[in-house]
Amino acid sequence: MHLPISVKYNLSHGFPEHWPTSLLEHDIILPLCEQKQFDLVVNATWGFLECEHPITGETSDKFRVTRDLVLNHGARNILFFNFVDPLYEHSTWYEVLKECQHKIGQDNITTVGFIDTLKFKQDYEFPFWAIQLGDTFQNYEVGQILPVNNINNFFLCYNRKPTLHRVQLHDALERKGLLSKGVFTLGNEDPAKIKMINLDNSTMPYENNNIHGNLNIPNDTHSLGPLEVWNSCFLVIVTETDHNMTTGHPFLSEKIWKPLIGMRPFLCLGDKGTNRYLRDAGFHTFNAFFGCEDDLTVDQMVKVIEDYRGIPADDYEKLRDKLEHNRRHFFSYSKTQRSIALGLKID
Repeated sequence: MHLPISVKYNLSHGFPEHWPTSLLEHDIILPLCEQKQFDLVVNATWGFLECEHPITGETSDKFRVTRDLVLNHGARNILFFNFVDPLYEHSTWYEVLKECQHKIGQDNITTVGFIDTLKFKQDYEFPFWAIQLGDTFQNYEVGQILPVNNINNFFLCYNRKPTLHRVQLHDALERKGLLSKGVFTLGNEDPAKIKMINLDNSTMPYENNNIHGNLNIPNDTHSLGPLEVWNSCFLVIVTETDHNMTTGHPFLSEKIWKPLIGMRPFLCLGDKGTNRYLRDAGFHTFNAFFGCEDDLTVDQMVKVIEDYRGIPADDYEKLRDKLEHNRRHFFSYSKTQRSIALGLKID
């Protein structure tokens, strides 16, 4: 990321600069650096990857370089931002931020984007992925995304990375014999271990298998996937990037916004407070409709699927007003949040 020369130490690199997420990061961060002098600008993305120390020229990871610039090389004012991925519960960044705070004081560290508020302060927060999808998501007419009359699948659950909560959900559904009730995918570096339940290679979630690495299921952040699959399903099960029941603030990726854009009821296996966050933002959530509480465990999610006795087509019509509201409100909300993010005024 190209920043003003007033920034002494630039560790703002993350994902490739031409990616849409990186372009939006730049649009948010550059004006902040023009408003206020920062000695050090740090992008939390890929903190473990090697980078060159701007003073010593040595190669190390971003965690160590950040720590050393503050402790030993006079960085006295930090802009720290994190948008694309969560800082996981045991992220090394929390240790680094605490050490930097001890050296330069909390007021000299400005945080923008997602952070667990139980572990460190959050100065400026906004839903990055809602803004990103509002800008770049594939455009659909309402008629394109309505379910077919005879809905074949109760649920749709796309997964690429085989993280713990996703593997646990797959295994629990398999033990209960419930995978046949929906569409379920789960990626793996070993092609023999990919799970493609009620899908085949002609109905992969996305055409480009060359983004964010290869787990043999592509990373589709900007579409609903094949519409013949989307329209065959009633309920979207969102397995968010993280499933942290102790966080002070939920991380919302592109995954949670897709059913709002695509007019589907959804249940989320994500961070504590996700549903509350959405309702506070003016969206409808659907846990009460399915008789469950807001913050679900894997077992509770399985129970919803096991206990459902409704008729999906009839239930869709019961919920349609709320689904239409969510779609309309998403685009208005995304536009408003974009204006907020690009117009931040910092002290």
